[in-house]
Amino acid sequence: MKDLWTKWGDGFLTILFIVLLITTVVVYISDGNLWAIQVLSACLGAIITIIATRLLLSKQSDLENKRDIERREADEREKRDFEIYNAKLKVYSKFVSQMYQFLSDGKVEEPEILDLRTQIFGQVSFYAKKDILELINDELKEKNYTDTQQMQRTFANIASILQKDLREDWPVNPKSSYELWDTFDELLDKSQGENIFQEKTTKTESLSVEMPIESATSNSLNNCFWHFTMWGSDEQLKALREGIYELNLVEYDGINWRTNLIKQVQKDDLIFLFRSGGWGYMGVYRARGWRIFEFGENKTVETIHIFGEEENVITDEAIINEDLKRSDIYKSKENGATLCSSIIVEPIAFSKDGIGNPGGVYRRTISRYYREYGLKQLARFMAIMDDNNIYNVHNNGEKTFTMGCNKELFKGILASGNIQPAQRDEKGNWV
Repeated sequence: MKDLWTKWGDGFLTILFIVLLITTVVVYISDGNLWAIQVLSACLGAIITIIATRLLLSKQSDLENKRDIERREADEREKRDFEIYNAKLKVYSKFVSQMYQFLSDGKVEEPEILDLRTQIFGQVSFYAKKDILELINDELKEKNYTDTQQMQRTFANIASILQKDLREDWPVNPKSSYELWDTFDELLDKSQGENIFQEKTTKTESLSVEMPIESATSNSLNNCFWHFTMWGSDEQLKALREGIYELNLVEYDGINWRTNLIKQVQKDDLIFLFRSGGWGYMGVYRARGWRIFEFGENKTVETIHIFGEEENVITDEAIINEDLKRSDIYKSKENGATLCSSIIVEPIAFSKDGIGNPGGVYRRTISRYYREYGLKQLARFMAIMDDNNIYNVHNNGEKTFTMGCNKELFKGILASGNIQPAQRDEKGNWV
């Protein structure tokens, strides 16, 4: 009923007004009946008042509707701006973090510069305005990426530019950033007596190292040592607990430098598995081969290389899908990755609580590991080898699992290098 009145009410009042007006005129002309004219005039006045009130209310309603629409549009703009700001903050933070991560080992390499370029064009450029990109371009011009000090200041300046883009009223001083970086380096130098990012050979009382002899048990200590950071510790540890002995990484946007490093791993190389967050190194693994999934637009190709065997290239979709279910622990194909690569390994040693990080800061996913620090790692793993509550087990919060380690093989590797167990002080710290 209300809707009908809203739709037809104005028309009805208009018709009634016309009818009463005509009636008033007719009555007045016909017999001059003042009483009837007064009544009709009062009715006409009431109708005029109603019509005027409805016009005012309609105008007010239109204004309120317009204000509501403007408020909704403003709220949507604010929400959209907030979402864009958060996305920009995430992209900028990731980019700046990546820049400084590349400096953590004291040098910047060509694959890292290519990675930064991909991030700029693949992510940063979607949020940075033209003048921001021009400022970044000016910072990178005529720079030598092999000059670490120069790149340190360049990265600090770029970080300052991006911070300023996020908060125009934010006073940012890039000089304070690289001075703080230098302070950390000085702190590390003073605490360890040397720059931990430089490869040096030193002797320690707790570790006796001799040149290994050929051993029927293992020749792993003759080979390279590698650092490998878990991308997602939960996924990687779950795979290892389930007997999937592959150390997995993912690459996006055509980047392949990590995969190329995986291809450089050789038979019996030792891989040290790193977990961030204070755990340090959790496991030692011996390389047995590698596996690579290449995700193209229309097809996926899998390559398996087991050392000592012929390389196997798989294009059968059914086989690849089964291997993906097992080996692609990060579901990288579903997330738009271009490569999923892994080192196929044999588990040797595992520490439930980690054994710390005597080798400095290694933040890259995969890199060659200095032999000096690798031997220190082995000595620490040796020290916990007879503790069944720590060695070769892992607890996921609900259940304790064995990690498939080979204590006898590990003993053979240690013996081939005449490695002695590391020691702890009275506070439990490694010495």
